[in-house]
Amino acid sequence: MNVWFGRWFSYFLSLSIVTVVLVYILDLPTFLSNAPKLVEEYYYGTPIKSFILDVFLIALYISAGMSTANMFNINGDDHAGQLGSLALSSGILSSAFMLMFLSQKGSSFFTRWFKAAGFRAVIYDIILVCSVYVVMIQLHNKIF
Repeated sequence: MNVWFGRWFSYFLSLSIVTVVLVYILDLPTFLSNAPKLVEEYYYGTPIKSFILDVFLIALYISAGMSTANMFNINGDDHAGQLGSLALSSGILSSAFMLMFLSQKGSSFFTRWFKAAGFRAVIYDIILVCSVYVVMIQLHNKIF
């Protein structure tokens, strides 16, 4: 079987599971952000659009985390090191996005999200991205 198919399958399945559990069952974004209307707008108002956006954003975050791990010479089988690298790069990326959106005067969803949730949105992103990574690695090891 194609290596890339296995990786993308594991990633997509992981993102689906983590989204259902953290967002729709545990309601973690509302718990952390205290912005239920924005969570409802993003996850319930346009769920397919939001999921597709998350597919690309979280893949970007994971890629950045793995590049950071490479930069620090963290081996691919050092999952704790990879996870730490992912948390660090996710925090930096999400903080940069927060600063970018907070400096704008517009009313885009992400501007309103970061204004309402502040740094708690960064914490949520770190938890979401790291959860997707952990589940993805576990699924990939079990399936392939």
